[in-house]
Formats: sequence, structure tokens, C-alpha cells
Amino acid sequence: MENLDQALDLMVDRLLEYDEIAFLDLVQFVWRRGWKLENATIPESKDPLRKALGASLVERMVEVWNAPPKNSDEKVPVWCEGVPAVFDRFWVVKPEDRNLWESEPANAIFAKRNIFAPKEFMFFYE
Repeated sequence: MENLDQALDLMVDRLLEYDEIAFLDLVQFVWRRGWKLENATIPESKDPLRKALGASLVERMVEVWNAPPKNSDEKVPVWCEGVPAVFDRFWVVKPEDRNLWESEPANAIFAKRNIFAPKEFMFFYE
């Protein structure tokens, strides 16, 4: 991966495959690379789910990066605001594990695009 956009595409791929370990490895990879999140560009895919996941991922990374103990000064790219919710609800959790999460709070960033992710999704300690 040579840039943030390629990493985001792979992150979306891993979410669609429910490959949690590879996905979380990519989250930490992006953090370690130090790419400015506001430089992410809108996904080229015509697939509304890929766009919604991409926007949600960037927004959530900004939130995680800016929170203690990381305390970065990241900004959300302008294009994220215009990415709408998907029609069919998508879960980042494997289908066989959904019953474990049904009563748990959702992450608001993903929820606004009709995507279920656990509230603390993507949070990690260095």
C-alpha cells in the first residue's frame, strides 16, 4: 500500500469479508503511517455501501486519532458529509455473531449511514 486511499479500499474489502483481524491490522497500519486523514479522497466505486463504509471509516479514524491518548489534530474530509446512508442495513459483525451485539449500543458515525458497528469499533491502544 502506497497511500491512504489504497489502505481505505483494503479496509473496506476486509469489512465486506468480515476479516476482523486483517481489518484491525490495517487500522493500526494507517495510524503508524501518519497519513493525514483529511487527504483521503472519495472512493471511486459506484457501490453506495463501499462509499458509506469509506466515509464512516475516515470519520471514525478522525475521532479515534483525536481522542486521548493519541490526541492528534485530524480533520474529516469535506466529501464525507455528502455520503448518504445505505438502503439495506449492513453489519460489520459476522452474521453468526450478530445476536451477541443486537442489544449493544452502536457507533453513531456508522449508524447515521445505516451500518451497525459496535460503539467502540476501531478503538485501539498503541
